[in-house]
Amino acid sequence: SDLETFTVTLSNPVNATLGNASATGTITDDDSAPTISVADVSVTEGNAGTTTASFLVSLSAASGQTVTVAYATADGSATAGSDYVATSGTVTFTPGITSQPVAVTINGDTTVEPNETVFVNLSAPTNASILNVQGVGTIVNDDGIPVVTINDVQVAEGNAGTTAATFTVTLSETSTQQVTVDYAVVAGTATAGADFTSATGTVTFAPN
Repeated sequence: SDLETFTVTLSNPVNATLGNASATGTITDDDSAPTISVADVSVTEGNAGTTTASFLVSLSAASGQTVTVAYATADGSATAGSDYVATSGTVTFTPGITSQPVAVTINGDTTVEPNETVFVNLSAPTNASILNVQGVGTIVNDDGIPVVTINDVQVAEGNAGTTAATFTVTLSETSTQQVTVDYAVVAGTATAGADFTSATGTVTFAPN
């Protein structure tokens, strides 16, 4: 508590009698309550299995009392269940302890995607106040940028009318982001207008 007491008692007087024989001393705690903070963390997701993102929750100073604070994960751009495992609980600092980790499980994958974020939020402190309420976890994508390729095509010209030469543009792997690439049909030994129709445009790959 903020106040602690002790008692001074008088006894066995010589050549005197006791009046008020007991007095109470009060020790007032003049130290302010510590503050609680949670640090940001960055972790590489990996291609399979799981990785642990360890958020460090800290007290500004050691306390003589037990300090607790609740924590819970929340989606940033990452999604609970697919990118990480949602978790919540209570961090407990016994007297003298100033830091404790909060572990969040990150799920690995081989999907090409931007770096994603997951939050750890603090609430409901006891015997302390919260200075930094939110830790930001960055899940670093370790999968490469996909490669765009186009295949060769051979087509018989025919004696009349037109024939379509269909070129296939391919991504080496799926991406969670939209991918675009421009194309242009240009002359080799064939002549634009006479042998083929020139064209330009953009090929768009929607996510996945």
